[in-house]
Amino acid sequence: MSDQLPLGLGWAFPPKFISAQAGPLIIGHETLIQQAISIVLNTLLGERALHSQYGSRLSNFCFNSVDVAVLADLKEEIANAIMLNEPRVTLKEIKYDSTDIYEGLLNIQLQYKINGRNEVSNMVFPYYLN
Repeated sequence: MSDQLPLGLGWAFPPKFISAQAGPLIIGHETLIQQAISIVLNTLLGERALHSQYGSRLSNFCFNSVDVAVLADLKEEIANAIMLNEPRVTLKEIKYDSTDIYEGLLNIQLQYKINGRNEVSNMVFPYYLN
């Protein structure tokens, strides 16, 4: 028996049905957490009526110039959104890959530890600037 905590199972996002008999596509583990983080970062703060603190203000940065101060504010917004809305992970590091910045894409590299497990995971969140 493993000493690691189970992460659970859930519907894939966006929901996908394999067949009427099989029901929805079910995912688990790290994929479920990555999709949950992506949903948090793509949801506007206040968009959910019954959970007004869920989401982030990433859309406020969409047309800003990309400088050190804006990237620091963006990093703080991402950290706050994940800390408040995704209790299964502890964010370790946020890095930026700005190689495609002139095409309007800023890749945000997130490194996080899954709580209750002795493993560190990574994901890349593509942030489109226009």
